[in-house]
Amino acid sequence: MTTLLKAAADDLEAGHLEALARGECGTWLLDALAGADAGERLVRAVAAGEPQRAAGELSLPLVARDGDGQVVGALLGVPSGTVLSGLSQLPGVGRRYVLMSMLMYAKIKAVAVAEDARRRGIGAALLARCMQVYGQLEYTLLFGEFDTERALGPYYRRQGFTVLRPGQGIDVGTLLTGIPLHLGAGPGLTFFHRWQPQGA
Repeated sequence: MTTLLKAAADDLEAGHLEALARGECGTWLLDALAGADAGERLVRAVAAGEPQRAAGELSLPLVARDGDGQVVGALLGVPSGTVLSGLSQLPGVGRRYVLMSMLMYAKIKAVAVAEDARRRGIGAALLARCMQVYGQLEYTLLFGEFDTERALGPYYRRQGFTVLRPGQGIDVGTLLTGIPLHLGAGPGLTFFHRWQPQGA
């Protein structure tokens, strides 16, 4: 899984890779699907000075295997460092809003399918499962970005995402804090997003 993800995203953070290796990536989300309170765990982890652990526990690793059990696809959803940083810099915004964003907004960090398994719908199935899980957990927003040169806009539109033009962005701050916070892709990247229907 890690090999596939690294090939799809060269900026994977060490904390996420370490959480994957330890088997601690996504456990809070799995428990939340069974009724546990991820928010309470998040507050306790941050109070204990373990924000990196919280980010790993709130990440969503998904894999697709072939008939022989080999991993042929992978997806990683994570709390967005860009959103966390942006919210923490807004004037008068308390820490609770920053923490709330970790339970409302998720970035699709990487979607990868093994070269010999492409064009079989594996990536689409991973994205559909990702949307289902985050929808059940009542996340509000899923977003990501891809290299503009890869021209993946039509693909992400087919999966139910809105793909923005270069320079466009969305406001992720007003919903949480009442203060606008612009989010979009950097140079050479294209931004895609989906506001989740509640109760999906």
